[in-house]
Amino acid sequence: MNLDPSVFLSLAFLFGIAAHFRAMDGYSFLRRLISSLERKVGVLYAVVLIASLFSPLVLNDVVVLILTPAMARYAKQFNVDIAPLLVAEISFVNIASSLTPFGNPQNLLLWESSGISATQFVIGTWQPLLVSGALTAAVLYYFSRRAGGEREFSAQPAGRLPLVYLIAVGVVVFLLNALAVPSVLTLGVAFLLGFAFTFRSIRLFAREFDYRSLLILYAFIGSIAVVGVLLSSELSPYIAPAAEGAQPYSAAFVGLTSNIISNVPATQLLLGTVGVSARAAPRIAVEAGLAGNITPVGSFANILGLVLVQRAGLPVRKAILLQLAVGLVSFIPAFL
Repeated sequence: MNLDPSVFLSLAFLFGIAAHFRAMDGYSFLRRLISSLERKVGVLYAVVLIASLFSPLVLNDVVVLILTPAMARYAKQFNVDIAPLLVAEISFVNIASSLTPFGNPQNLLLWESSGISATQFVIGTWQPLLVSGALTAAVLYYFSRRAGGEREFSAQPAGRLPLVYLIAVGVVVFLLNALAVPSVLTLGVAFLLGFAFTFRSIRLFAREFDYRSLLILYAFIGSIAVVGVLLSSELSPYIAPAAEGAQPYSAAFVGLTSNIISNVPATQLLLGTVGVSARAAPRIAVEAGLAGNITPVGSFANILGLVLVQRAGLPVRKAILLQLAVGLVSFIPAFL
């Protein structure tokens, strides 16, 4: 079974980093930032910028959890269509989080398995992601005029401590990784560093740590790893070309499986059956990340966003249909 136990520990550290960010009132910080950006670029592109800036540094699900309730309140208060705002958020958290090895869980799996450096990972992902982001932003332009205007995005006063911590996480991970420190240890140091910021609010940190989602993720990864072992001989002929990044087969295979079982289990299916080469790891990260934009089940971030909007009493059908159209466009660079 091609599943290093350190992956589970790395995922726990990743969730811990996200919990530190929330415990520092990352909610108020991001909402304050989006309020400031709204006046300059409109609310839709403010959402795009926030998702693009922070998803590579903290779990994409965290950005969705923070921004979606605020967007829902904004849409209800000013009678604005929530669909393009939600699609902009989901699209760019998936695109931007695919840039770094710690932006989302599937990238972490690929990083741990391939053994490449964080810098090599980014070098292998940034170009197709940049193209995808440009295409997606262009497609969303039509909706941007209908989503904002001079309205004020509600926000609370907030300090910059969450930003300082996220920058410190990025510096620690890339610096230690450049010094050949194992990835699990670099994430562990970044996680422990968070207590320098939250030592006075340990109870809040514990409350913000999403144990349930982490355990669900463990179950997904573990079960797919077992399936990969049990059906290895049957699946290998179909998975091997995808795991090597052979185009257009690889993008089509990862895109299809990600939208059947979600992109994290799809990534583990490749890793647990035949493995992914160091050369192909960034390519698979791009394919899995962009595949998450197509349907609600493509990424856990999609499901979170739709559930939060529905809980706020807003319709989601239009968002699902719009996401399908935008997601297919944003997925095109996966074939490059």
